Amino acid sequence: MKNMMNVTEDIRAVVKEYQIELFFKDEKIGTISISPDEQRNLELHQDYVMENGKIFKFMEHLQADHPKAYVEGCDLGWC
Repeated sequence: MKNMMNVTEDIRAVVKEYQIELFFKDEKIGTISISPDEQRNLELHQDYVMENGKIFKFMEHLQADHPKAYVEGCDLGWC
């Protein structure tokens, strides 16, 4: 199962001549290419998506083993 985490505020941009590189932490996650005629093209790594002006990262949802009951086996007779 995958969840999405909003990482918009943690994105850092590095401006180049006709390109903006996007980073999350130290990982390059995408680019925005700007052509001389002002056309913009956004390309994001496959683990990222932009929706409603925000960037989300797909996260693997880890199924943690749930702890067993506080009292196991009811050997004390009060459960």
